[in-house]
Parts: sequence; C-alpha cells; structure tokens
Amino acid sequence: MKIGEWDNLGKARGLNRREDGGSLGYPAPMKIGEWDNLGKARGLIQRQLGQLKVDELASHVGVNPDNGRMRVLVATDIGLIDYSYSPAGADPNGAWILRGQIHRWNGIRGLRLQTDAQLDEASGRDQAVWRLVAEDPKIELAVTTDAGERPIEGLLAFGAACLQNAR
Repeated sequence: MKIGEWDNLGKARGLNRREDGGSLGYPAPMKIGEWDNLGKARGLIQRQLGQLKVDELASHVGVNPDNGRMRVLVATDIGLIDYSYSPAGADPNGAWILRGQIHRWNGIRGLRLQTDAQLDEASGRDQAVWRLVAEDPKIELAVTTDAGERPIEGLLAFGAACLQNAR
C-alpha cells in the first residue's frame, strides 16, 4: 500500500487534493503576498520580482523575534533569491535596507529536506520537526508541529520547489 492510500496519513500530510479526492503531491506554496510578517519589505520584494520578470514558485520568511531582522528566501524559475531585511545603520528605528543575492539553481550545494517524528502513545499526539538545510548558500530552516499546519505546509512547499529545481 502506498502512503497516499492510507486515509489518516493523507489527512496528516496536509497535501493539496484534487476535486476527486486524489493528492496533487505537494502542499500549496506560500508566495510573498501571503506572508503577514513582511511589512514594508513586501512591496520592495514584489517590485524586484516584477523587475526581474521571474515566476515566483514559493517563498519562506524567517523573522528574528529579538530584533525584527528578516531573511526572505524566494524560489523562482531562474534561481533562489536570498534577501535580508535589516536596519541600514546601528539604529533599529532608522531606515531599513533590503539586500538580495540570486543563486543559480545549479550552484546550490547540499540541499536536503529532513524530518524527525515521534508518536506519544499515551496522548496519541505526534510531534514532528521538518528541516530544510543547504550548505551553500547556508540555509537552516525548521518548523515543528507546535507551529501548526500552515507553517509546515509552507516549509514543505518551499522545500519541494527548491528540491525540484536544484541540480
């Protein structure tokens, strides 16, 4: 039996479903416009993606809770765009700057998606962590079941887009 044929596993995987109930294979990707925590950076990034005339496949946003700095990764048809959004100077209340670098898909090294999962027999609750890791550029993204389904789906869709394009 294939994993997709097990009713409970299919629901737990959070995969997109066709109208007939069959799986499309990957969770729906999150795009730049769907991230609530981007603030002013959203417009800058969307404008740059338009200027580049690229197709956005998926994105991932990480925010440092201590200082508000962001790392925004955008998987596109031409490569992986790695942005940082942080204060331009020492004053966190001053102007902020968006810096980005495009990595060609064939230049990404050591990309892998990892998972660890455990079922608590007493409560019947599962605890899982998903990680997307790369050596170059250095990427270490992780999400746990404590974060909820949408963050897991977002990371898995972003990871799938990267894995499908990296060589």
